[in-house]
Amino acid sequence: MKPVLPLAAVLIAIGSIATAQMPPTTGTSTTPAVPPAGMPGTAQTATSARTQIEASGYTNIKELKRRDDGSWHALATKNDVEVAVSVDTTGSVTQISR
Repeated sequence: MKPVLPLAAVLIAIGSIATAQMPPTTGTSTTPAVPPAGMPGTAQTATSARTQIEASGYTNIKELKRRDDGSWHALATKNDVEVAVSVDTTGSVTQISR
């Protein structure tokens, strides 16, 4: 049982070193807090694009279409105004001019 203690100490030390080497997470994110379906940070399907748009505060999403570049475009409502929105391949939602 004594060999278990040194092994545990080594594992704890390795975990501490790995955590200390991680870069700090500062700044702001342009993606909503809710990740889309599929890989985090990407809009791969109509469902994940819709989820990203809704998580960004838009409602009444319609005419959701995928473009050749992989982005999604739709009409949606925010603050009682219908606007055009785009979801890029990283999952970022942007209000665009029509």
